[in-house]
Amino acid sequence: GTHMYLALAKGALRTDHIMIIPTSHVKCQQFLSPDQHQEVSTFKKALCKMNRSLHKATTVFFERSVSTSHLQIHCIPVPKGRINDVKDAFYDFAEKYKLEIQEVPGDDPDWMDVIPASTDYFVAEMENEDKLIFLCPQRVRFPLQFGREVLASEQLLNTPHRVSWKACQQSPDQEGHDAKRFWEAFATFNPFADDDSDD
Repeated sequence: GTHMYLALAKGALRTDHIMIIPTSHVKCQQFLSPDQHQEVSTFKKALCKMNRSLHKATTVFFERSVSTSHLQIHCIPVPKGRINDVKDAFYDFAEKYKLEIQEVPGDDPDWMDVIPASTDYFVAEMENEDKLIFLCPQRVRFPLQFGREVLASEQLLNTPHRVSWKACQQSPDQEGHDAKRFWEAFATFNPFADDDSDD
């Protein structure tokens, strides 16, 4: 894309754990331009299509604006058989950490309106664009590995040993191998392939 790009996550939960990242400095989705939002949406649809086609998986997205200065939208395939467990898993862990959830249906384009200005947040998004929003005012101590903990749980990926990204670091050779495999798989689904070929 022109405004956004894809990268493999460091310390990935699985080898096809991807991030959508802005090419310019943007803290969170609240501050994206309309063009940037459009590219995020286009990338999300392409990743969902790829994961359904190649991995028989649904795609879960999450973003944490807490304790970060640069936007990263995580994109993780979850086996399709677990699709009905995704929201339940987030609710279970919200209860564990005594966090409040605001659920916004996918057909509501103004989901960011529920986030007060200057308030940090965590948002999880399902493939149908339903969103679970956790507001993080300063008085609330938000668990920084929350998204990874939920996705790695027994209900979903069943890889609890991979909650900490530091425990999942790979050699540069392995990272290069995984990146090559991803881009080869994504080539058919890449909505910006023509743009990239013009560079």
